[in-house]
Amino acid sequence: MEDVPRKNDKKNNEKQQKTAKQKKKTPLNLINWKWVVTVFFSSLSISIVLSILSSEIMNYVNVLVSVLILLMFIILGVIFDIIGLAVATASEKPFHSMSAQKINAGKKGLQLIKHAEQVSSFCNDVIGDICSVVSGSTAAAIAIKIATAEGSLFWVNLIICGIVSALTVGAKAMGKALGMNYSTEIVTIVAKIMSFFSFKKKKGNKKSKKKNKSNSKNKKEEQEDKSSDPKNGNVQINEDDDLRKQP
Repeated sequence: MEDVPRKNDKKNNEKQQKTAKQKKKTPLNLINWKWVVTVFFSSLSISIVLSILSSEIMNYVNVLVSVLILLMFIILGVIFDIIGLAVATASEKPFHSMSAQKINAGKKGLQLIKHAEQVSSFCNDVIGDICSVVSGSTAAAIAIKIATAEGSLFWVNLIICGIVSALTVGAKAMGKALGMNYSTEIVTIVAKIMSFFSFKKKKGNKKSKKKNKSNSKNKKEEQEDKSSDPKNGNVQINEDDDLRKQP
C-alpha cells in the first residue's frame, strides 16, 4: 500500500514538469502581436495625417504662426510622454479606494493602470515619437522659409534644428520627473477627463432610450384608444346593415 502513493507522486511530478516546460514563454510569445499591428497602422495613419496637415498649413502661414505650430507639437509630445510614464509607474491602491466610493475616475484609473503597457506604448511611442518627427519636419520648413528671405539655408537649418531638439529633450526630461513623482495625480486628472466624456455619452444614450420609450407608449395608447372607441364599432355595424338591405 505504501508504494501506490509514491507512484502517483512520480506521475504527478512528471506531469507538472511537462506542463512547466510547455508554459515556458519565449521572447516571441511575450509579444502581443495584435497590439504591435494596431500600433503600426495607427502610427502610420496618424503620422501621415499630421505631416500633411503641417505641410499644407505651413505653406499658407507666416513664420510666427509656424513657430507656434511647432511649439504645439512639442508640447503635445511632452504631455503624452508624461501621461505614459505616469500610468506605467502609478499604483492601484488610491484608485481602488476611489472605485469603492463609486467614483467614476477611480474605475477609469484602474483601467488605465491595468492596461499600462498599451497606454504607455501609445502615449510614448505613437503620439510622442510622431510629434517629435512632425516637429522636426516643421522646423525644417521654418528654416527654408527664413533661408529664402536671407539666403543662408545651412546655418539657419542647423540652428533651428538644434534649438528644437534641445527644447524637446529638455522638456521631456522635466516631464519625466513630473510623471515619476506625481503619477497618481496625473492619472487621476486623465481619468476624470475620460469619465467626463463617458458621462456625456451615457446621458445621450439615456435621452434616446427615454424618447424611444415615450414613443412606444404613445403608440400603444393610440392603439388602445382605437380598439376601445365605440364609434368605430357603430360605423362597422351601419356598414353591415347597409349591405344587407341592398338587393
